[in-house]
Amino acid sequence: MSSTTTYGYKLPANGDRGSTFFPDLEHNISRVDGHTHDGSDSALIPAKNISKSTQDIASGSWVLVAGGHYRQLVTTPSGYTVDSSFMKFYFNGGSFDGQQVFLKVEKASSTTYYVYINDNTQALKVVYG
Repeated sequence: MSSTTTYGYKLPANGDRGSTFFPDLEHNISRVDGHTHDGSDSALIPAKNISKSTQDIASGSWVLVAGGHYRQLVTTPSGYTVDSSFMKFYFNGGSFDGQQVFLKVEKASSTTYYVYINDNTQALKVVYG
């Protein structure tokens, strides 16, 4: 005898045969096909996983570390953490405006990180996902 999960899927029990197993399988396939992640027919997807957040990094806040390398402490937007975010950096202004740049990131805390660059005149835009 199958049981029903929190979101209405049928979980077969050991010993279920074709007369129970296959209708339950068909039911589950139909539910997977029609689910919307609205919290009632499947788990709700947090908005931060769908929409992206952006943040500007000013060119005037770089601090010299050594040997022509600069860093800046950045605090993530509300709802984002360093460990659970994927960050993409883009030049913000100048002749490289909009081009992605790959920079070193160092975690400082759960919501702050250092970003490193070799040109302290560059402003950046960070896109969090």
